[in-house]
Order: sequence, then structure tokens, then C-alpha cells
Amino acid sequence: MGYVSYDFYCQTFGAIPEADFTRAEAKAEAAIRYLTYANGDIFATENCSVKLAVCAAAEVIRNSDRQTGGAGKKSESNDGYSVTYVPEAQDGQTAEEALRKKIYEAVRLYLLPTGWLSRKVKMGGACDVCANSDHALQ
Repeated sequence: MGYVSYDFYCQTFGAIPEADFTRAEAKAEAAIRYLTYANGDIFATENCSVKLAVCAAAEVIRNSDRQTGGAGKKSESNDGYSVTYVPEAQDGQTAEEALRKKIYEAVRLYLLPTGWLSRKVKMGGACDVCANSDHALQ
């Protein structure tokens, strides 16, 4: 069982069917662990802000998984029929990078005030800013 129950999700967000929730929630937890690992185990204690962040990330992930066709395609024309997809990724950005950025934007609302997204790493009692390390987001 994940950090967030389906009942909590339904009470706060509620757009993902139960059959898809477990998978999206697990991926959301993994993404949040990646964003916060430098500050310890974010899931060690129950926290409403963290639960809301998991729900928000799960929705971003599910919406990304549901997108069909047109990945990377900017336009298509066939005998007068034209289709143009608006890419979510900027030119030169991979789909994975675009998804990671969308997840960050979704969880930032809930986690920024908690300090979990801080880029400062405590080392030997002092704080060092690690701007060029893996956990530095921007």
C-alpha cells in the first residue's frame, strides 16, 4: 500500500479511476523521492502537504500516460486533412524532461513551504548549497 490511500485521493482530487491509481501513486512517490532525497525520507512520517503533493503528481503522471499519438509530432498533412499537436516539451527537451518539470510544478505548491524542496544539504552541521549536483532542479 502506498503513502496515500485511494479514499484520501478521492476526497481531495478524485479524477483517477481506482484501477489506475496504484500505478500512478507509486510513480508519484518515486518522483517525489527523487526531488527530495537530499533532505531525508519524506515519507517517514505522515504529512498532509506531502499527501497532497503525491496526489498532484499522480494526476500529472496519469494524464501523461493517457496521452496518445503525436508524441514529438508538430504537424501532419494528408490530402487536405491537417493535424497539429502542441508539444508539451520545448524544442530540444525530451518527453521525460518535460514530464519531470510538470511533476515538479505540481508538487512545488505543496512542498515548497515545508522545506522538502530545499537545495541545501546538511553536512557536518553546516549547510552547503549544491547548485551543480543531481538534486539541483534549475
